[in-house]
Amino acid sequence: MIKIAIADDHQIIIDGLKLLLDDHETITVVAESCSAKGMLHALKQQPADVLITDITMPEMDGIDLSLRVKIEHPDIKILALSMNENGMIIARMMDEVKVDGYIPKSSGKNELLKAIQTIAAGGSYFAESVLQQYKQFQQVKKQNGQFHLTLREMEIIECIIQRMSNKAIAEKLFISERTVETHRKNIFRKTNTKGEASLVTFVKAHNLLS
Repeated sequence: MIKIAIADDHQIIIDGLKLLLDDHETITVVAESCSAKGMLHALKQQPADVLITDITMPEMDGIDLSLRVKIEHPDIKILALSMNENGMIIARMMDEVKVDGYIPKSSGKNELLKAIQTIAAGGSYFAESVLQQYKQFQQVKKQNGQFHLTLREMEIIECIIQRMSNKAIAEKLFISERTVETHRKNIFRKTNTKGEASLVTFVKAHNLLS
């Protein structure tokens, strides 16, 4: 029996996943939580084989949750299930966290089951759309490697060119405004730009986020 834990900040998503999995003879949901911190607590009480986690959650996101689980419960396999197919997020989950699988929330029941069964058996499963985004991001990253920008800095650049304030960026990425300001300074230094306008020009000139 494959024991599943589900973390998502929307209860309706958790309920939907449980409904999809309830009639499967070899899969059972043993833990659920609408927060990352709640899931960490649940996993201490109830062991699981596979953690299905959303990426975007308040207080602690799916990336930080996955990193904690990898340390505290190294035997648990991690399947990222998210609406976010942004190449930078996917790259962080695959390269930094080293998740076992990643599929979009638009996936059907068959793909969900296949992903769970594959990673529970020791394999890895990444949806084709996820792999395409990952490959595209890696190409852009390689082309712009000379600037030595981190994935977090590239996330913040994406926010900056959308004219987001430090406060809005901090809220979106679940970091402090002071941390955002530090990243801004590092970005301007690495790209040799003096402000948002010149950064936007730089990004377009070097095709940095395409």
